[in-house]
Order: sequence, then structure tokens, then C-alpha cells
Amino acid sequence: MTGIPPLCIGLPVYDGEAYLPAALDSLLSQSFGDFQVVISDNASTDATAEICRDIAARDPRLRYSRTARNIGAGPNFNRVFAFSQSPFFKWMAHDDMLAPHALSQMMAALADQPKAVLAHSRLTLVEDGGQALDVDDHGRILDRHGRPFHRLEPPHLAEGSRPSQRFGEVLRRMNWCTAIFGVMRTNALRRTHLHGSYYEADRVLLAELALLGRFIQLDEPVIIKRCHAGVSVLKPYAEQARMIDPAVAPLPKGVRLRLGYVRTLTVGRLTWSERMACAMMVLRVSLRNRLSLRIISWLRAL
Repeated sequence: MTGIPPLCIGLPVYDGEAYLPAALDSLLSQSFGDFQVVISDNASTDATAEICRDIAARDPRLRYSRTARNIGAGPNFNRVFAFSQSPFFKWMAHDDMLAPHALSQMMAALADQPKAVLAHSRLTLVEDGGQALDVDDHGRILDRHGRPFHRLEPPHLAEGSRPSQRFGEVLRRMNWCTAIFGVMRTNALRRTHLHGSYYEADRVLLAELALLGRFIQLDEPVIIKRCHAGVSVLKPYAEQARMIDPAVAPLPKGVRLRLGYVRTLTVGRLTWSERMACAMMVLRVSLRNRLSLRIISWLRAL
């Protein structure tokens, strides 16, 4: 590999020894191999550094960097992107894996659709023991009786969709935000505010990207996501906030998220009517979420 490769894979990690070898193995054995992997080790206390240095010694596509202290997941996501000089970029979770043709399919999708800014896929969900979870044709996880109980991601919108339509899809339907691990156009990602230092900032980042162009979702589930006890969604809010950025004092849940949505309205070159349509969506979603929290609190008090 000579010069700057077309794709940079950014892998932020903290104490990832349990899953990192499998993640890197799936990445380095892709059918599309013209990429660089940049790992930002967030001052891990386990064997993460040894794993990375050992693999980097054997594969020149891997670049390893380590922070002097734990700066939090949000800043580490941004740090790994700062190393990228490639026209396409992809974040990789240290506990995820990819099907062998995942990168080739996502890169091909963006090549076919020059106005698209992100290509991602449906998921293959794997429990800690390696058992795959069932997902139906609409991207919903199925329970033991075959009933859907959680929609993963929305389908891609058609060519010519308005920014406010794409923005609304992200706000209303992108519950798991796994599109953040798709392949993106670097020039579009640089026009966003990147990852904020608060929990669920990935929702805001995806909303900003949606204002800049459409998303493509592959029907084949080529991204393999692990479901294990260490995932942030299972932790209390205070711990989630510390994981994202230990230097930022947490505000009441949802405050920084709503402020982040307001800041999305400064991204892109939108008409006044499109910007107002997006602002109304932010208002509706905020009011709906507050009402939902009140209903949940009322039910818990019964």
C-alpha cells in the first residue's frame, strides 16, 4: 500500500482485550483491503496495548496511538478521526466485527450514489456466548416467540429527499444509532460538530450528517454487533456520562442532547423553510420525550 488509502478506519478503545482481537481479525481480513486502521487507546489498563502493538508489527496498515490519560469515549472518537487523511472514514467499535465483504459493499454503495454521505447496514446481533439473535426483514429484533420488540434502524430515503425529511428520520427512528459505524465521506463529517461530550451525542452527529446528504442502508447485515454486559446502554446515566467524558459534569438527562439538536440547525446550507421545518421537529421530539418521561414516572409511582 502506497500513499494515502481511500479509507481510514478509526478504532477508539478502552480496556478492550476481551473483544479487540476478533474485531481486528475481521477488519484486517476484509475483501477490500486498501485502508489504514488508526487505533486510539484511551489509556487502557489491560492488555489492549500489547494486542495492538503485536498486530501492528505484523500488518503495516495498523497505526497505534495511546493517550496519557483517559479522556473519555467522546473525545477519543474525535481524536481518532483527527488522524484521518483519507476521503472516506469509518469508526469501528472494539467489540464489533464485520462480515468479510462489509467494507467492499459499503464503499461500492457510496461510489454508486455520489450524493450520499454515509453507507451502513442492518445488523447481525451476537450475544456474548456467540449466539446470533434473530432479526426480521424490517430490522427488528425478535423475541423467543418471533415477535418484534425493537426496531434497529430506518431504511434509506429515496434520492431527492429533503434535508428536513432525512433529519426527521434520524430523530424519530434511529434508536440504536449504529449507522455511526458506517462508511462516511470525510468532507461531510468535517462539516459537523463531531462527537459531543455527552451521552447520546451520536444521535446529534447523525442528525447533522443527515442534513448534508442521504444515508444508504444495505439490506445484508454485514455489521456484527455484540450484546454484552459492558455496553453503555445498560449502565446508569451517571456512569454513562463519565464514560463519554469524565471531565464534563453531567447535567440532568437529556439537557445536552436537546441543546445538541438545536446546534444541528447551524450545519449545512439550508433554506429558511427547511431550517424552520427541522427546528419544529426538534421541538416536537423534545416535548414528546418530556411527556414520555412524565408518564413513566407516574406509572412507577403507582
